[in-house]
Amino acid sequence: MARTAATKKFLDRLDARRATLRDEVEDDVAATRHLTPDERGKILESVCRDAMAILRARPDFDQAVRWQDPRSDESMQTWLAAVRKYRHGRH
Repeated sequence: MARTAATKKFLDRLDARRATLRDEVEDDVAATRHLTPDERGKILESVCRDAMAILRARPDFDQAVRWQDPRSDESMQTWLAAVRKYRHGRH
């Protein structure tokens, strides 16, 4: 398929943008890339503590912490298949 000049220009812009996004993601994860599991766990604990502090400040705290998003049919089917596979593998 022959590419027009406009198509080539568009694809070149997409490639440049993809490289930029890749660099942005790399910048985001660079500081944590080489952390130990314990170090990552401490960050996770901190985030969870902050989330609970935010939730406690809400007037509907009890309702907010009990809320669960409904599962999609696909998610439920995936879960049930994993349970069946696990149970089958144990017997």
